[in-house]
Amino acid sequence: MAKRQLRNKVETLKKIVLSACLLVWSGLLSFATHADQAATSEQLLTYCVDPDWMPYESIQDGEHIGISADYVSLISQKTGLQFQLVPTTSWLESLQYLQNGKCQLSPMLNRSAERETYLHFSDVYFRSPNVLVSLKEQPFLQSIENIGTRSLAVPEGYRLSEYVKRYYPETPLVLVDNEPAGLQAVADGDADLFIGSLYSINNQIRQESLYHLKVAGWVGLEDELRFGVVISARAVIPVINQALANITEQEHIDIYQKWTRIEVIDVINYQLLWQVAGVAIVIILILTLWNYRSRSFNLKLQEKNQLLEQSQHELESAITELEFLSNHDPLTKLFNRNHFDKTMQHAQRRTAQAKGVQSLIVIDIDFFKDINDNHGHSVGDAILQELAKILLDKVREHDQVTRWGGEEFVILCPKTTAAEAQALCQRIALALTTHVFHCDIRLSCSFGVAEQNTAENLLKCFERADKALYQAKQNGRNQICLA
Repeated sequence: MAKRQLRNKVETLKKIVLSACLLVWSGLLSFATHADQAATSEQLLTYCVDPDWMPYESIQDGEHIGISADYVSLISQKTGLQFQLVPTTSWLESLQYLQNGKCQLSPMLNRSAERETYLHFSDVYFRSPNVLVSLKEQPFLQSIENIGTRSLAVPEGYRLSEYVKRYYPETPLVLVDNEPAGLQAVADGDADLFIGSLYSINNQIRQESLYHLKVAGWVGLEDELRFGVVISARAVIPVINQALANITEQEHIDIYQKWTRIEVIDVINYQLLWQVAGVAIVIILILTLWNYRSRSFNLKLQEKNQLLEQSQHELESAITELEFLSNHDPLTKLFNRNHFDKTMQHAQRRTAQAKGVQSLIVIDIDFFKDINDNHGHSVGDAILQELAKILLDKVREHDQVTRWGGEEFVILCPKTTAAEAQALCQRIALALTTHVFHCDIRLSCSFGVAEQNTAENLLKCFERADKALYQAKQNGRNQICLA
């Protein structure tokens, strides 16, 4: 009996000692975790930016301004990370500083194969389209595939220069220091085209009054801007990603509106104000000193006012053209892929809320390459325009027709079942059989149809419709296939 009691006491003592050890170990782990978090939050990170890339980022009077500056400030507020600017004179110098360790990160850049050798990247937090720019008298090129032998200005060190060199090696390149220099090269006739970001180009056209330039085409490659961190500091990437995820939609909108609308307009208005003030002062002085020449100077004032009014009209026209081209295909005047992507997001939210049904139709012109090869691209363009009119004529009022690219079109059909979408395809196919296109050409199309499943992402529905289109082409074309 005494032995049993002794064993029970020993077992009880073991349990107490084990519990105490577990408590101590748990405390040590908690302390280490909090210490790591405190070290991360108090870390000072040096960073470099592009010194001349407004409205995205710039250095003015030694201060970092622009969209990326506001995001750096937000990240600092949400994480406690401290950021210190390392000034540079060019984007190439900033890239060199990142490679040799003189700065630890850059807050707004694209990911590329070359940059991944020395940088780790955060999640995407800002997107923007890229466009081609030419003189106004030059024709619309629609896309980069139609550049041909024209010379293309592109900033050295930008991800776009890597892209063009890799996928369009025959294109004659004119390397420039930055986007303002590239636009000036086109304005001065040193390059036929410039490729760059739509928002920064819009900013430069307004700021420098380059109204004789226009957007001449859309580049499929979109800017997907992120934080880039050197490999030795990659431990901050999860912290930055968490902070980016915590930025509210309203905070994103406030930054976008501040730098792509309000700030740019303020700058241009101040320039016009100084121009008017300067002209007025000169005229007042001349009228005071030489009263007998008043008529001559009054005429000069009228000319200045006319130039000012003309500049304002040209500015409004350029802005309208940029806004239209950002959402429409310049050849067919249908919506473009950029607008369709945004529509897909809105439609996905509406469908999730209303629990309604909708379908997607993907259309491809059969043997369109033969038409271009045998009749030329001008005839092919005319046929694309005729087909766009047929599609708009046959769809219903609430359907949205998009030129997806080349000879491929997409129709988003809200409140539509697969059977109803198939009937729409049959109406379009029947119209094609009776229509004689440019140069007496007759053509047919292949159709892929998919109805969005319950709780299915609209992008997945599009992929199923695209696979159905592929099956229609495999079946001999001029077919309608349901996913």
